[in-house]
Amino acid sequence: MKLFRKKRFNEPLNTAVFTTMHIIEEGSPIIWISHELDGDWVFTGDEYITDYRKVGRLVSLEEIIKLDRSVLKVAHMPIGYAATRNTKADKWKIGKIEYTAQEMAEFGYYCSNCGVYHKEVPMAYGTDAPLPYYLVPEDDRERRCALSGDQCIIDDSYYYIRGIIELAVEDSDDRFVWNVWVEISKDDFYRIEELWEDENRILEPQYDGEIATQLEPYPQTVGLKVKVITSKVGFAPIIVLQESGHPLCFEQQDGITMDRVIAFADAIIYRR
Repeated sequence: MKLFRKKRFNEPLNTAVFTTMHIIEEGSPIIWISHELDGDWVFTGDEYITDYRKVGRLVSLEEIIKLDRSVLKVAHMPIGYAATRNTKADKWKIGKIEYTAQEMAEFGYYCSNCGVYHKEVPMAYGTDAPLPYYLVPEDDRERRCALSGDQCIIDDSYYYIRGIIELAVEDSDDRFVWNVWVEISKDDFYRIEELWEDENRILEPQYDGEIATQLEPYPQTVGLKVKVITSKVGFAPIIVLQESGHPLCFEQQDGITMDRVIAFADAIIYRR
């Protein structure tokens, strides 16, 4: 099984992250890591903190990794999630952070498509792995799966790449983007990998695939047939739906309104 990318944070090593004096100055173990809605990373221990202003420290991501390389095991953790453990010897457990309505209102949004922090409604959503990856028991994933930011292999039998579905937005120069995983054939997967850094890859024919991500606001999206169009080096493939009767296909063809974008935020972020 081949893994094309090592586990690492998407952020540069000199990114500022939040922690405490207990970890930096006293050597306390890191037992809580959160990836906040504004994109910030927070690393804390088990000390009870009454006033973070007195004990808080701002350090580089590189310094945190040097203190405890096990934090790399949750480097893939998406915005709005936290990892916890009881001791340094335990495995990380990842779960969604349950923010209050007031906390949600105080946060902006960190766009998974452009990587920029916004106060306005998000224009992109996605997942860090295809749905079948999450169906593999967590204890078996390291053995059975190879996952990077762009590719995934499961059981040396199922092959996935990540691409984008773009939707035009009425009265806006911006496009709304769904980041989705697509299952493709083994031959196509390794062809894409072979041309990963090749400027001529845009000359490749379209690949056949099936969506392997469930997009919450829609009826079943897993299994929808698509074409995968290779983009320039450094850009994700464009995914074009072939299922003409599906609502997502209509929206890819006709575009959406800003009210629809807000409805996505209500469904995905606020769960309304």
